[in-house]
Amino acid sequence: MHLPVFQLINYILILIVLIFFIRLMWDVFFDNTYQPAEWKYALKQGKIPKILKKMEQHFPDKVRFFNWWFQVDRLRREKIPGDFAEVGVYQGESAKILHHLDSDRIFHLFDTFSGFPSKDLVGETGAAATYTSKNFADTSVHKVLDYIRGNDNIKVYPGYFPDTSNPIVDSRFALVNLDVDLYLPTKAALDFFYPRLSPGGVILIHDYNHQWQGVINAVNALMEKIPESLVLIPDQDGTVMIIRDK
Repeated sequence: MHLPVFQLINYILILIVLIFFIRLMWDVFFDNTYQPAEWKYALKQGKIPKILKKMEQHFPDKVRFFNWWFQVDRLRREKIPGDFAEVGVYQGESAKILHHLDSDRIFHLFDTFSGFPSKDLVGETGAAATYTSKNFADTSVHKVLDYIRGNDNIKVYPGYFPDTSNPIVDSRFALVNLDVDLYLPTKAALDFFYPRLSPGGVILIHDYNHQWQGVINAVNALMEKIPESLVLIPDQDGTVMIIRDK
């Protein structure tokens, strides 16, 4: 019995979609053409731990991942002193990667772990204007620590930053990762961490793009007052870096 023509066409279309989907999944998890030469060399030398190999395979933004890897490797090679810190932890995805890139560093994690405070949402535009205090509230300290599976070098400070910063006011930092989406927390984090950044240390700010004007405004305001230049990274959501002059 012959299939009607329209059914045959539907089956062909479904098959084509499945082929493209399978190819996409293969590229995401197994294709290594996106891997930088130095990463491939480090793999051959056995210098990449198994846990980092797995995280690299599953992390969707390869440019962002490898920028972290290059920066942490540079900090190690140049013997830049200081702790790591992150403001805007959410469920711990970036914190897990950064911790396992250098688990010998003290790593300070700051987040409300209960979503955005209402006062930080006032005046936001673009994508941030759609947020409510319920966004990014589906997390907890316990869930994050369980997900990271790190060592005792991880220190967590739940609550509103910079109100929670008192334990680290005398610390120095080699790397700070900011992913808070909004103007006020971005400005607060930059004002706090830039003066405490070691020479050669780096601050990475995520979401520096037209959808997050508050982030752009906070970063640009700082750049007008400091001697460093802003380094733009072509990852999916527009990370920028400030590397402290030596």
